[in-house]
Formats: sequence, C-alpha cells, structure tokens
Amino acid sequence: SPFGARVHAPWALALGCLLRERTGIDVQVMHADDGIVIRLPDTDDPPPADVAIIDPDDIEAIVTRELGGSALFASRFRECAARSLLLPTRSPGKRTPLWQQRQRSSQLLSVAAQYGEFPVVLETMRECLQDVFDLPGLVGLMREVASRAIRVVDVETAQPSPYSRTLLFDYVGAFMYEGD
Repeated sequence: SPFGARVHAPWALALGCLLRERTGIDVQVMHADDGIVIRLPDTDDPPPADVAIIDPDDIEAIVTRELGGSALFASRFRECAARSLLLPTRSPGKRTPLWQQRQRSSQLLSVAAQYGEFPVVLETMRECLQDVFDLPGLVGLMREVASRAIRVVDVETAQPSPYSRTLLFDYVGAFMYEGD
C-alpha cells in the first residue's frame, strides 16, 4: 500500500479489532510504511477480503476505542506524564531507570484511565490521533474506497512482491521468538 505508516497504523488497529470480533481469534496485526501484515494463528483460512474495507463513519470511533489499549498509547502516556511532571524522580539530578518509568507510568495509567477527562490521558489521545496517526487521511481513504474511486483488489501470488518482502522480513523478525 502506498499510504505510509501514518495511515497504516490506525488502519491496522481497526483491522485487528474487526477481525477479533468476527473470528473470535487473537489476531496479530503489524504495520509498516509499505503495508499491513495480518496473522491469524491456528487457521489456514485467509482473512476475508472485505475486512480491509471499513465504513468511513465508523473508522474514527474504532481507532479511538482500540488506541487506549495499545503499546503506542502506553509509551506516549509515559512521555506525556513525564513532561507534565507526574512521574517524579526519587533522586533529583539522577536519571530514573526506564523500567521504573514504565512501571510507574503503567500504575498511573491504570488509575488515570478511570477518568476519561484526565488531562494527560486527553493529551496522549490527541497526540496519538493527530501527531502520530493521519486519521483524516484514513477516513478519506475509506471514503474513496466506499465511493469506488479506489479499488481494493484481492490477489494471491506465488512469491511476495518487492514491497511485501520487507513486510515479510519485518514480520518474521517480530514474531520469530514469540513464545520463547
């Protein structure tokens, strides 16, 4: 896909959500600049071709709902909480180890998530939806697909294309040691 990671990332979140709802399988989705890889464990059937087509009016709500539980949101929340001085250091002048920052951030997020209007949660959501993702670009893409200005074509090939080779390599790297 030529749309880049800023469009692929929210699209991948939405695809993972919809496939989990449709199949009941813990779907793993990986995105990159060149496209999206979907892994359906314990099945030989490919995902339905129409899963990539999402109603443009629903896409923003799906992405926003899924974003709160993502690793991207957790890491951005840690950065926002540190910037707003909600993650104090025990010893001023000394750096806090990253594992402690993550642990404290996770504890803070578990409490702050209960309050939807918590300023750091709102800022993290804004940062992810506007700075990291190109959500208007994804909504526009889904509108063009719905109006058939852009066609979605399902193709099965014997070998990966040059673009999908890099995706396949990244996919293997991401999931090779899973379960070890």
